[in-house]
Amino acid sequence: MKRILLILSMFLFAIAACNDEKGIEMDIVETGCMNGWDDFYEGSDDYEHAVTAYLEDNNIAVYSVRKINYYSGPVCLACSCSTGNLIVIRIAENDVGKAEQLGFHLIVNGQNNIPLED
Repeated sequence: MKRILLILSMFLFAIAACNDEKGIEMDIVETGCMNGWDDFYEGSDDYEHAVTAYLEDNNIAVYSVRKINYYSGPVCLACSCSTGNLIVIRIAENDVGKAEQLGFHLIVNGQNNIPLED
């Protein structure tokens, strides 16, 4: 019986370990046309590919990229203005310093770094 419980416990531990998300989440405000990844678009509007290519070009391992809209009201059309979107990345923990140098910010306790003013 103990052997069955031990095997069952090991099996449940293995399943739980597989469900853990890898990496650290960070975000950055997307601008109209002053993003580091803008040169990595390949003729499409695929921001995931562009951001991933940009980060990998800077030797950062990327697990995922997603976009969150935090403001859908009227936006400034200048290159330096926010689009109302955050780009959220999940990267290896040892790459956090490199991502911070590129302008990304740690997401702490699941709270995105949404600007107070747009």
